[in-house]
Amino acid sequence: MADPTPADPTPAPAPTTESAPAPDTATDAEAEVAAQPSPARPRRRGLIAALILVGIVVVLAVAAVVAESVARAQAQALIAEQVREALRLEAEHPVEVAIAGPPVLWQAAGGRFEQITVEVPELAVGELRGDLTLIAEGAPLDTAQPTETVQAVFRVAESDVAALAGFLAGAVATDVRLDEREIRFETGFDIFGVPFSIGIGLTPTVEEGQLAFTPSSVVLGDERLDAAQLREQFGGIVDPLLTSQRFCVAQYLPQALELTAVQVGDEQLVVVFQGADVALGGPAFSTLGACP
Repeated sequence: MADPTPADPTPAPAPTTESAPAPDTATDAEAEVAAQPSPARPRRRGLIAALILVGIVVVLAVAAVVAESVARAQAQALIAEQVREALRLEAEHPVEVAIAGPPVLWQAAGGRFEQITVEVPELAVGELRGDLTLIAEGAPLDTAQPTETVQAVFRVAESDVAALAGFLAGAVATDVRLDEREIRFETGFDIFGVPFSIGIGLTPTVEEGQLAFTPSSVVLGDERLDAAQLREQFGGIVDPLLTSQRFCVAQYLPQALELTAVQVGDEQLVVVFQGADVALGGPAFSTLGACP
């Protein structure tokens, strides 16, 4: 009897079941982020808008500066021309104009300039030559309207005062100088052929709208005398030296300016004129004054 075939004790392998791959969560998150709109574009658009705005502001600022510069130059040129005409100056005579206060365009919009300063160097006033400073405050844009105040200061250097020497002394004068409050000079005269040298000190004042130079000190040798003592010693021959002299300047300056003060200081003869309610474009400023 045949042996039965023994059964295979090895169990049959269990069927293999392949599991599905887990979803890639990282890839999905990246795709989701990529799908969102990028925030960089709004920032770039905002930056461009800011740059455009800054550019517009810069252009407007430059335009304002240019407009102010042009307006100031034109206003200064017109004022300088008016002053040349009023003082009968040549076209090439230097006249410097400065407009103080806020920007010229701002002042022009208000119809009035706060302060205008005009410098006229080397101005001839008769025998005198000096520098004139003209200051107008509250000057309207319409020059036919009155200015609040006008002041003119005429400064004559010590070396230029010598031009008045012959007029002041009534004789040949030398060594003209400004000392303290006087104009001092040396002159001389002869008595019976004997020369005498004398020093005269004059004090400048204003009399009836004119410059007046009155003898205030006399020095003979080392002796200081008054007018009576000098006449007592030398008689009437010294009268021309002791007479007050007047010098009219009205015919050289606008009629609207009135001589108000004169003084000696800082090696200069300083002459001051004033005017009120003066229209810089009116006849009182364009017409020269007259001497009595």
